[in-house]
Amino acid sequence: MYSDLREWIAHLESEGEFLSLKEEIKLEPDAGAISRALCDVRGPGIIAENIHGFKDARLAIGLGASWQRAAMALGLPKKATQKEQVKAWEQALERYPVKSKLVAKKDAPCKQNILRGEGVNLFNFPIPRAHLQDAGPYLTKTECITKDPDSGWINVGTYRMQVLDRNRTAILFLAYRHIAEHYIKARRNGKPLEMAVAIGTDPTVFLAAAVKIPRGWNEFDFGGALRNEPVELVKAETVDLPVPATAEIVLEGTITLKADLLEGPFAEFPGSYSGCFLTPVFEISAITHRDHPIYDMLLCGRPPVEGYYTTCIPGVSALQRELSHACPNVTQIAYLPPYYFNCVIQGKWTYRGEARNAILAALAAESNNNPKMAIAVDEDIDPWNAHEVMWAIATRCQANTDLVILPGSYNRMDPSAEVNGSMCKLGIDATKTIPSSPRHSVAGWVMPREGTEAWKERILRAMKGGKL
Repeated sequence: MYSDLREWIAHLESEGEFLSLKEEIKLEPDAGAISRALCDVRGPGIIAENIHGFKDARLAIGLGASWQRAAMALGLPKKATQKEQVKAWEQALERYPVKSKLVAKKDAPCKQNILRGEGVNLFNFPIPRAHLQDAGPYLTKTECITKDPDSGWINVGTYRMQVLDRNRTAILFLAYRHIAEHYIKARRNGKPLEMAVAIGTDPTVFLAAAVKIPRGWNEFDFGGALRNEPVELVKAETVDLPVPATAEIVLEGTITLKADLLEGPFAEFPGSYSGCFLTPVFEISAITHRDHPIYDMLLCGRPPVEGYYTTCIPGVSALQRELSHACPNVTQIAYLPPYYFNCVIQGKWTYRGEARNAILAALAAESNNNPKMAIAVDEDIDPWNAHEVMWAIATRCQANTDLVILPGSYNRMDPSAEVNGSMCKLGIDATKTIPSSPRHSVAGWVMPREGTEAWKERILRAMKGGKL
């Protein structure tokens, strides 16, 4: 696997999944425009080497923004299917924990430059304002490290952080996130919460931080399970926390007890700007970074964006595990863009109403991030294929009998929600008729003739200039 971001980039380059941009660009609007273009055309990851106004730092754009690179981040071949990626994630869950390893400061590249006091300045790094109406520059591909004040449990999560000035950011986290537990305990004790923020690590550490894993687990130990070797950590300079030894940039400081500040708006995953939120403030006491650091950005906004590829597979795995007890005949789960809202459940259904139960379980699942719509399909439908899913809806569903409407739910990030965040969830039963149903029975379902797959391969080969 990859020991740091630079090894990951070198591997992408060897696989034809990386480009180096040498010409000078402006941080705004070019960083946002390049990111959007790259995601739209499913292009390679890019390093911008020459950014106007920045002498030393570089900018990484879209390194994980494709299914191929999502597979490689898990150590799989670039052509690995989503189903194979889910299996790799499941194997990592079974390997947990692979304990991290503490290294000496002299062996930690993140300590090559140590800045304190007036030397702390976020504006020395190319932190972009990716969208026109974002409230300011945002740290997005963050690994926020905190410790439970009572138990010492280390948690690492990913949260958006608006740059306020040279040494302060806002940080937005919701009440059910693990960092919130740490912060609430610290406030009750009348103390600020120490936090370190790592930026630019190998992809497994970010993957572990970007998704919800079981409470009490250590994301560094899970990152080790993903890469099947320990993550190297080093002690921070000004806070009592471990940080990734090979990170490009590390911010150290505290989430203060001072008054919360307004944060936002920000271009979020539904493709709309979120409103403003009162959020805590992170005050930075030190910055450490590697020589010639790479700032790794993550474009948010309307899918497809990098977050879709990096967090979709973990979301599928978590939901499958949660549904496996209540709905054992579920065979596969997928998310269609924007995956945060659209869940597809494939099953080998055996009785009338079973698919309906799976829909309800998925919409209620804790692991199903921001659920809004769940679609049940049969085993002959590929849940990752939007064309097949829509065909199932068109041919196996009646609006007056096969829709499940759940009003009174809540999601402030849904741009179509009520002012108070109230929204309605939808389930669609797009499964075939169960024999006991009084609905019309078909004579049979048309299946491809023998040899169809072989002909597909021959035709695709001919389309690429080969022989038919």
